[in-house]
Amino acid sequence: MEQSQRLPNPPDSGVFNALRFVRSPLRFLSVMQSQYRDGVEVSIPAGPSIVVVTNPDLCHEAMDRIADFSRVPASGAAALIAENGLVQTEGDLWRRQREAIAPGFGGGPLETYVDSVGAQAVRLREEWGDAVTAGQTDRNLHRDMTTVTVRAATQALFGTDIGADGASEMHRLAQGAASEFELSVTTITPEWFPDRPSSDAREVAEGLKRMGEEIIATKRSSGGANDTPSDMLDFLLLAEQSGEYPENHLRDQVVSFLIAGHETTALGTTYTQALLSWHPEVRERVRAEARDVIGDDEPGYEHAEQLTYTGQVITEALRLYPPAWAVIRRAQGDQQLGQYVVSDGSLVIMPQWSVHRDERFFDSPTQFDPSRWDDQSPDERGAYFAFASGPHSCIGRGFATMGARVALATLTRDFDLDVPRDELSDLLVTPTLRPGDGVRATVSPVD
Repeated sequence: MEQSQRLPNPPDSGVFNALRFVRSPLRFLSVMQSQYRDGVEVSIPAGPSIVVVTNPDLCHEAMDRIADFSRVPASGAAALIAENGLVQTEGDLWRRQREAIAPGFGGGPLETYVDSVGAQAVRLREEWGDAVTAGQTDRNLHRDMTTVTVRAATQALFGTDIGADGASEMHRLAQGAASEFELSVTTITPEWFPDRPSSDAREVAEGLKRMGEEIIATKRSSGGANDTPSDMLDFLLLAEQSGEYPENHLRDQVVSFLIAGHETTALGTTYTQALLSWHPEVRERVRAEARDVIGDDEPGYEHAEQLTYTGQVITEALRLYPPAWAVIRRAQGDQQLGQYVVSDGSLVIMPQWSVHRDERFFDSPTQFDPSRWDDQSPDERGAYFAFASGPHSCIGRGFATMGARVALATLTRDFDLDVPRDELSDLLVTPTLRPGDGVRATVSPVD
């Protein structure tokens, strides 16, 4: 075993650097990435250290060791929403949950989801056409993408389409949750520090719980799971009949996937379309591929694999604007990570945002260049981990990537979007990287 050593400390006091982190997290991570080869430790008086890992090999090692580097327990506002959902649980409960829902992300549900994304994208394309005819060409791009993906996700995961009104309510609640979960000083304070959820946070939590309970009630009224389950909620209901789970486990799972099931694709397609607006030569290639692969057919699963260049475009967009900006874990006991010792309780941050933009791993890293993926799969680049890695990696990666291909191709085939250059300059750092007030865009038809 290599000699253990401490990670270097940045100049200035730990408190000062911690405040830099919470005030401007993306800038702080980029500075640490540029100055430290493997990582850095920021010591916090009376609280856990912040460890920023800048070496992707060490990031993957920590993500593989889920017992040594565990998820950070939900607290404050986050604990109100889905404490027993898959994205929060650990140990035996997490394993049983993952095994129960894994079939809900297999081939059949994936096909249903991608077909649903195609149908919802066609619906939005028609809405854009009507808006252009009426002279109402200004759009909130993030809201539009949320509508497409949340309706497709609820259909594929829960067997129900929540409709336009439900999608609008989901967007409102998710925006409210984002403002409550934005990175703040409470992120780095000790666990004993009081963190009382606001009334707004409680309203958001109750709204999401209510939506989850309505979805479950709809499923039960239709007969619930049967001998041939077809979606994630069916598999959860079957698992519930044969095992013991915490109170509200089912609702927490539905709420977790209400959010996670659509958010990565909604954000990813939003950021990709902004980048296409700024790189029209790339947009033309996406459009040509869409017309060649999909033509006048109804877009769906059968087209997703063939949209290879569109897939490269999405991969490159997620490199520059990863919806999951960092994986955050807590050290359980003193741990050795590579040649370094990480102290018990340390907050360990593995930032996709800054690793993806490091010139050690990517040529011209701030340039949007889908061709960098011409001869290489993102799985072959350890420095690319938009969906994390290890046992806790995103279970819905196939949903997100295949759905995004079909949505992007369907919408780009017939429309241009003009997104102002500064629309992604002030993103909110919440558990995901989100636009604060949406993304403004002007839509115009293509001849």
